[in-house]
Amino acid sequence: MKISLPFLDKKETLSYFLVLVLRNNKASAVIFEEAGGTIKVVNQASESFADSIESASEEDFLDVLDKAISKAESILSDNVETQKTIFGVKEGWVEDSRIKKEYLAKLKKASDELDLVPIGFLITTEAIAHLLAKEEGAPVSAILAEVDRDYVSVSLIRAGKVVETKTSKLEGKAPDTVDTLLKHFENVEVFPSRVIIFGADIDLTQDFISHAWSKTLPFLHLPQISNLEQGFDAKAVLSGAASEMGFQVLGESPREGKAQEETPAETNEAPKGEEEVSPVEEETIEKKTSTAKSLEESDSFGFIKEQDIADVRTSESMAPEQEAEDYVTTTAGAIQEIPQELQVEQSESKPLSSNASILLTGAKKVLGKVLAVTRRSASKRYTFSKGNKFTLLPLGIFVIFVVTLILYFFGRSAVVTLNIDARKISQTRDVTFSPVLPTDASKNIIAAQFVDITENGSVSTNATGKKDIGTPAKGTVTMFNNGDGSVTFPKGTIITSSNNLKFTLDKDILVASPSGDASNPSPGTANVSVTANDIGTQQNLPSNTKFSVGTNPLAVYAAKNDNPFSGGTKKSITVVSSIDIAKLESDLAKNLEEKAKDDIVKKISGEKILLPVFASHTLSKKDFNKKEGDEASQVTLKADVNFKSIAYSKSDMVSFAKEALKEDISNLALNEGGISTDVREIKKVQGNDVLTSLEISGLLLPRIEQQNLAKEISGKSTKFAENFLTSIGQVSSATVKISPNIPLLPKNLPGAGKIKFEIKSNE
Repeated sequence: MKISLPFLDKKETLSYFLVLVLRNNKASAVIFEEAGGTIKVVNQASESFADSIESASEEDFLDVLDKAISKAESILSDNVETQKTIFGVKEGWVEDSRIKKEYLAKLKKASDELDLVPIGFLITTEAIAHLLAKEEGAPVSAILAEVDRDYVSVSLIRAGKVVETKTSKLEGKAPDTVDTLLKHFENVEVFPSRVIIFGADIDLTQDFISHAWSKTLPFLHLPQISNLEQGFDAKAVLSGAASEMGFQVLGESPREGKAQEETPAETNEAPKGEEEVSPVEEETIEKKTSTAKSLEESDSFGFIKEQDIADVRTSESMAPEQEAEDYVTTTAGAIQEIPQELQVEQSESKPLSSNASILLTGAKKVLGKVLAVTRRSASKRYTFSKGNKFTLLPLGIFVIFVVTLILYFFGRSAVVTLNIDARKISQTRDVTFSPVLPTDASKNIIAAQFVDITENGSVSTNATGKKDIGTPAKGTVTMFNNGDGSVTFPKGTIITSSNNLKFTLDKDILVASPSGDASNPSPGTANVSVTANDIGTQQNLPSNTKFSVGTNPLAVYAAKNDNPFSGGTKKSITVVSSIDIAKLESDLAKNLEEKAKDDIVKKISGEKILLPVFASHTLSKKDFNKKEGDEASQVTLKADVNFKSIAYSKSDMVSFAKEALKEDISNLALNEGGISTDVREIKKVQGNDVLTSLEISGLLLPRIEQQNLAKEISGKSTKFAENFLTSIGQVSSATVKISPNIPLLPKNLPGAGKIKFEIKSNE
């Protein structure tokens, strides 16, 4: 970074580049401006295809690209050109690091028709994986789901590398389509428990969270869902392109491997970005300042592996002085030409930063002016005492200047305060709390202590049961026998009225056989008293009601009452039901829970923690003032309730959580004070072991490598340092305080050894 001093001011030239991100349903154009090795987004726009990019005709393809570019360029002045173009393409367009012929022809045609100069391409999914790794501080393992208007593409990413990608038309809801695509991934033992969504016009996080994943998918546990911000794909391609071209995106941390403001040895050892880039033919690069071939001259184009695109910028695009400067300060290729022994020597000697060198150059000029003033003043002396003569003013200025410089370079220190947003993660597991087994996260076991307590209480509730009481109807019937002989009907024989009411004979009755003329016999008859089977007034039948006897299909037997039945009554009363009994037992336990928790806490040691739910409770010495079936308006229960609770060690839970969340922690640090547990349910109590569904939540903080950060920002301006530090994932704000504050000189940070960090967590 250059210091803004009057004698060092230099006008910077601006260059403009175009990023074209091609997706299933749309094309996005991003214009960015480069000045002094730093780029910033000027404008961006998108245009959708009628169906998809694959089915679009050549004319439609060019029309969509032209509209997207025109919208993005609308804010630029007429004399600004954005011909230099980086393409972000689908993974399916690339094979063996080369764009497939059919798609290469499309891009060549677009470049010709739209007057574009392609300088490279990136695979969009790989660019996203790289940017996520850059933001999170570690390579990402996840399922990346690109959701467009009509299509869904799913990529499996492991350790920052795209392993496999599958695309399908959107069928139903996006989570259902992703679920179906995942079933077609082959040779996958375990899927990463993280799903990242991007590309949709709306936030689909809740849809994916509520989705029930197929049991056949090999997830270890329910995947975490996150939704990337709109335009993240374009941002990723831009970041990847900037990384390869040796630029720094405004607001991002400086790219590792960039030579500007670093020693050659450090730059030579810095790793390249993780984007997969396409090699060009050997003859494409004749020397470090040659350009990548155009689409007409090569069957493949893209960024060159293991080499910055800055190495192949055209000489026409910059002034000779700027070209020489960029060649030394921004390309990895130039650094590789420095002799190895010189690189080692420089690395070991830890030279001053470029800022210090610039200031020392300026200091020489100022000192030269001071000495000139001193020489001009030599003839003009001032007597101080006894003939001793001094040039007081020039010498004083010189001393103050030297002391100030010494204090500036060697006497200052800086305190950097980082405010970090803790990231909450959670995981639900079936966990067994055991009083005999040790804590073992691999077996989902947590060592526990079971504590019980008995509380006494009473509770009342209104009776809700209903019961009908009353008397059955009675009367006398005449039995008729049309059979061949006499018949005896025993007591309890059922007769049924014409309206299907049932009555029983109160005693045995003998009915004689029919008598009289054989051609017209008279049935045998006998009278007998009967009683209704049910209570109620509906049993009070009128006279001359006919009855069938038993189940005789020939109806040879019958009955009829000469007089009406009477005596049938019925009414409904409230009684104690079995539901009332169960409710009393449940209510009594609930009423005593809080008292039981307070009393149990007094029985355990301070290091122990109680689960928020009881493992079990049992009632004893139950005393109901009414029995089930008794007529009552209210019923009361008095009983003892024994509560069994689970207490565990806080240190055991911390070690369990660390192991359980190990996959999610990656290179982050678990804030032990932020660990919380929530028992969703007690699934089973087997002996002394209790199986629970336990949700474990924790707060993750990034691991801050203070020494490395101090080296990154030493010698840089406070504004640069604050912007750089806030670009680190989860760092919400950064403030730099330099002491002592020396006026007039640049507010640049001191050496790394004089920088201290204060970390504050925003939970």
